[in-house]
Amino acid sequence: MAVVDGRIWPPYEAFYIHGMLFNAQSAFRSIVRISRAFDNLPENAMEDGLERSLTQAILNDLQNIIVHGAALSRYFWPVRKGHGERGAHLRGSLNIDEENPLYSRDLRNAIEHFDERLDRYLSEGIVGVVIPEYVGPKPTDDGVPGHLFRAFFTDVGVFRLLDIDHEMEPIVTEIIRVKELLEEADGNGGRLPNA
Repeated sequence: MAVVDGRIWPPYEAFYIHGMLFNAQSAFRSIVRISRAFDNLPENAMEDGLERSLTQAILNDLQNIIVHGAALSRYFWPVRKGHGERGAHLRGSLNIDEENPLYSRDLRNAIEHFDERLDRYLSEGIVGVVIPEYVGPKPTDDGVPGHLFRAFFTDVGVFRLLDIDHEMEPIVTEIIRVKELLEEADGNGGRLPNA
């Protein structure tokens, strides 16, 4: 049994550390790629519009961060019954509570039920301007209905996926914090902090 008396059995902590590290490190690689992409933009790139391939790469990396953030969330707040003690142990070890940005149900549902949300989104009928992919300042409301399938608003740091907005800075900051704690735990014999 992995959990004994509400705690992960110490020799098994390394398995959870490695499982979560996969998600945190993959998200971190996306964070680094996005940062480099923006650092290397020409001076007037946002006014001139980004190349389609760069727009797609940035949006793909943002969506990857959301995917792995949702996966980390499931470790801390398991969906199925019978796994709550494991989640509580991991939250306690990594100083995580329900104020944490990874707790957001919108974050998890954006990915876990994306196919169903896409069905509903399209079944409501789309009228107005449709922009499948966009990276740039948040558009102003000019009265014409607009739909952004995937967008990143650079001026406010918001990633939009099917009309649901996700503030990226708190999510990114928390993923980096968790990644660093997990890497330290991995280097310390595969033991969780505060265990």
